[in-house]
Amino acid sequence: MKLRISLVQFDRDHLNKSKNVENMLSILSGIRNTDIVCLPEIWTAGIMEEEEYKSLLLSMSKIAVKNDYNLLTGGSFNRRGEKIFDSCHVINREGKIIGFCDKRFPSAAFGERKFVSPGKGLPIFTVEGIKMGVVICVDSIYPELTRYLALNNARIIFNPSNIPDNRNELWKHISATRAAENTVFYVYVNNTNTFYPDGRKVTGHSLIVAPDGKIIFEAGEEGEVFQSEIELDEIDKLRKRWKYLNDIRNLWTPLYSAIQQPLLDPKAITNMGEEFD
Repeated sequence: MKLRISLVQFDRDHLNKSKNVENMLSILSGIRNTDIVCLPEIWTAGIMEEEEYKSLLLSMSKIAVKNDYNLLTGGSFNRRGEKIFDSCHVINREGKIIGFCDKRFPSAAFGERKFVSPGKGLPIFTVEGIKMGVVICVDSIYPELTRYLALNNARIIFNPSNIPDNRNELWKHISATRAAENTVFYVYVNNTNTFYPDGRKVTGHSLIVAPDGKIIFEAGEEGEVFQSEIELDEIDKLRKRWKYLNDIRNLWTPLYSAIQQPLLDPKAITNMGEEFD
């Protein structure tokens, strides 16, 4: 089975939230002939208030329906009640929000933990009949998270991020390692032509890694929508030789079963889906 994946490497204004939202909606309106679109993290460059965020999700849902694709909204700081989370929502071709995930470990280095609450769920999403998962930005540093998703049959892992230029090489190695050790496709999507909170440049280099750890696509620094086609049958072919995931499944199944319920948190997913319908 083949999937066409579009990566929005966003030319973000790090000071202008309304401009970013306007530009992103315009970009999304121009994307066609694809199966899944993924945005980077904190592309809005600001905290979205609750009603503001609901309105944005509604606008993106309408575009997904009109242009006939599934959409991963990246990662956005958004207020939910009295707390702020860094969330990625998954919208299907019918415009329905099928679920969301929050960043599990807000960045300590950046100071996110002073205002961003950690997520409690690590759901599996089914899109186009394929199971997939999301790890937001630095959550990719924790191999247990991607491992958990792979052990629960996720075949594609999306990593919407906002990574500074001096960490791009590190993220390339992390992405290749997560793909190979779990024999999954790994999709890293970054902003570009913008700045990290401490002033470091953010310069893109989004990429897609095959299950064998080979980078099959890497962007440059330009702000653009990049499309690449992946062949999911490669996973099963490779797993006939590489038994890593099955080996670790046999070893760690009791541990992962013990933490399955709080990671999946289906009640939270259902509630959020209803809230934004």
